[in-house]
Amino acid sequence: MAESNQSGCLTVGEGVVLNGTFVVPDIASISGSIEGEITARELIVASSGVIKGKVTAEIIDLRGEIHDTLTANKSLFIRSTGKALGSVQYAEIEIEKGGDLQGSLQKIDGEGGPPSSSY
Repeated sequence: MAESNQSGCLTVGEGVVLNGTFVVPDIASISGSIEGEITARELIVASSGVIKGKVTAEIIDLRGEIHDTLTANKSLFIRSTGKALGSVQYAEIEIEKGGDLQGSLQKIDGEGGPPSSSY
C-alpha cells in the first residue's frame, strides 16, 4: 500500500484525529480532524473534514470546516458545504452559494502580506 502514496502528500481519512504541527510540501487532503497547525502547497478539506488551528497554503479548497486562522496565498475556494470561521487572509476568493464565512477578512498580495498600494 505504501507504493500508492504520493511523495510529499498527506491524507487524513474520515474518523482520524491528529494533533500537532504539520508541514506538507505538496497536497494535504483532510477528511478527518486536525487540531494544531498545518502548512501545505495545496489544502483540500473534504465535507467531513475539520481543522481547528492555523492553516496556511497557496490554494485552499474548503468543503468542510476551518476554525481559527486561515491564509490562502493564492486562491481560497469556499464550496457550498464549506465553513471558514475566524481570521481569513486571501489573495483571491470564491464562495459558492451556501458557503459560510464568519470572522475577519483581509486581502493579501499573494506573498502573505497586505496588498501593495502601487498598481
